[in-house]
Amino acid sequence: MVVIAHNKKLVVTVLLVAIISIAMGGFFISQGIGKSNLIVEAMRLEQVTYGGADGEIEGIIDTPQEAQTMANILREHRLESYGHYSELERDDPNRETILNALTMENSLNLAQLGYGLCDVVKATGAFMIAIGLTLGVTVVSMISQGRRTSHTS
Repeated sequence: MVVIAHNKKLVVTVLLVAIISIAMGGFFISQGIGKSNLIVEAMRLEQVTYGGADGEIEGIIDTPQEAQTMANILREHRLESYGHYSELERDDPNRETILNALTMENSLNLAQLGYGLCDVVKATGAFMIAIGLTLGVTVVSMISQGRRTSHTS
């Protein structure tokens, strides 16, 4: 117990950091899952569908991969058919069509980016839990080392 008594503040501090890390990691993971579910549900509610000949997407777009694929398809079609928005004359009737396509394209890109950010948050939470568990094991090791030292003294 000499080691534990001498390092009691260190043991308590490491234990608190471990507990906080595990709790925060759980919070990060739950937030990441919740927000990614929110993004998917929002995409489903909009009921954006695509049944193109390429077969990459069928039905409602509700995954980040489908959102990115559809955004790329929209960009490709927009550029092939109309060009860039800035290249059109102010009175060109296609400006409204391009703006609609850009709005949809940006929404799909934001959904895909938001989902990716949720994945980063979940990974950060998992890392925090791993660090917390590692610190917890370190505290248990310090305590058992202190007990072994006190019994042999």
